[in-house]
Amino acid sequence: MAAMYESFVTKARALGTEVYRVDDPAAAKQLIEKLIREAGAKKVALVPAPLLDALDMEKVVSAARAELLTAGSVRKRADEADLGITTFDLAIAETGTLVQDATALDRRLVSMLPPVHLAVMPLDGLTATFRQAIANLAAGEIPGYLAFVSGPSRTADIERVLTIGVHGPGRLIVVFIDEQEGRGSR
Repeated sequence: MAAMYESFVTKARALGTEVYRVDDPAAAKQLIEKLIREAGAKKVALVPAPLLDALDMEKVVSAARAELLTAGSVRKRADEADLGITTFDLAIAETGTLVQDATALDRRLVSMLPPVHLAVMPLDGLTATFRQAIANLAAGEIPGYLAFVSGPSRTADIERVLTIGVHGPGRLIVVFIDEQEGRGSR
């Protein structure tokens, strides 16, 4: 697992992704609070998920002195958020890519509209290859909408001038948790 994680970190950082790894939920709470503060986020959009519920994100966001936008207000207010937090199901080491069941509209909005996207996932969701990730997905019911995220949003014009953050977050942060209480990210 260590070599696979290092491979993911190398590939993801080459794409402009910030990657962190913590041992347990307590360390994850502290890190996420710190990241929210460092981002200067005043409003945080969040889509509830078992992993985030186990981390008691309402307290974490409050401790960071930010307003929490959740399920009832996310669709109407996700574009107001300075930072969005979602969970991911898989990560692909060979490409530094995150894989998310993005069937729910709220998940897509929270991961795409705020200028900073913080992705939280269990370390055991890390796979070595794209093929392995697809095999893992095919072992169950394949979601209706999958999102593959490789770094912050980037686009280039006809003159090949690269611009970050035009069609989505300009900053992507990934927090891997080695051990978590709320098993599963959905």
